[in-house]
Amino acid sequence: MSTFDRRYELMPRAELEQMQLERLQALLVRLRRNVRRSREKLADLRLDSLADLQRFPFTTQEDMVESFPYGMFAFPLREVIRLHSTLGPEGKPLVIGHTRNDLAHWGRLAARQLAASGVTANDVIQISVGGSAHSAASGYVLGAELIEASVIAEDPLHIDYQLAMLQNYRPTFLITTPTNALDLMRTIEERRIDPQSLYLRTVLLSRPVDKETREQLAAGLFAAVRCNFGIGEILDPGLCIECEVGLFHIHEDQFLAEVCDGELVITTLAREAMPLLRYRTRVAAELCRDKCACGRTGVLLQPGARLDRRYRVQETMFYEAQVADVLAQTRAAGHRFHLEVTERQLRVAIELSESLFAGAISPPQDPRRDIESELLARLGVEAEVRWIEPQFQPKG
Repeated sequence: MSTFDRRYELMPRAELEQMQLERLQALLVRLRRNVRRSREKLADLRLDSLADLQRFPFTTQEDMVESFPYGMFAFPLREVIRLHSTLGPEGKPLVIGHTRNDLAHWGRLAARQLAASGVTANDVIQISVGGSAHSAASGYVLGAELIEASVIAEDPLHIDYQLAMLQNYRPTFLITTPTNALDLMRTIEERRIDPQSLYLRTVLLSRPVDKETREQLAAGLFAAVRCNFGIGEILDPGLCIECEVGLFHIHEDQFLAEVCDGELVITTLAREAMPLLRYRTRVAAELCRDKCACGRTGVLLQPGARLDRRYRVQETMFYEAQVADVLAQTRAAGHRFHLEVTERQLRVAIELSESLFAGAISPPQDPRRDIESELLARLGVEAEVRWIEPQFQPKG
């Protein structure tokens, strides 16, 4: 077993829970003192044990939207040295801030995952998670620097460039998305490149995949495949670690996890800039406290599907409301539509009417291409638009 923070990763349960209680009490003091919206909510509540946490109110994405941009911050903005945004409900942005200490913690948590995946100072790491996931890339860079591994400071924009970098720079460790890993594997197969001619030992995927996909990638890239699970509002990467056994352990020295009505709820125990108390993640999950063969004591997490209407196509996330907003700027404004979403493609079925072609030159032009262009420009999603017959609603 390879650990980076052995003290915390293997901490005995009783000691870990005492640390959680002390950090949670300090968190409540900071929230009452520095976050205006928390003062009234927490004023009359006492916390003498971890069990008391169940009496405390939840924090939701709607709270973060109402506090946009900096209303959730517990530190002055001058002490918040890193800002990034993540996707909130109905496509509204959520702002996440980090102090210098927050970044130091983030680096150590990312380093735990890298070390558990076998990264050492002798490795060369290629990070290819796409421009929309810049914050995730920066977290991995912080972790790699602590381990003193070499990092290729370019995210290739095309699969050809990525393959050339794998051949020329000889990275041994690749951090990427499942979509990119599959594209890379197919490109290697199509060009009849022997994957053993590359130097890759391990591929770390940005999110979990099923067993079949993992085995397919391991064979196609001739490398071990590991997975990450993170939540942008909490930390990604750094919320948990996939151990050598293939199970996710939450970093309980930093995060207190609950499952309420099947939903993962997280409290940040050490974050300074934007602490979150009982944050409802809108992710289905199960927690298990069985002893793991790897020796880590952090609670086991089995993440499930999202509980809201957030979709993912080619690693780009969006909400149905965002599609509606885009359509409202086109000739399809006011028309009912239906989404068909797969991992690879978004299909938008729009109910057909004469108004879609009103005012068009003769012969009338089909506006589908314009709508598809708008969806790509505004959401970053390649979509296929098709017309369907109106589905009239029965009266009464």
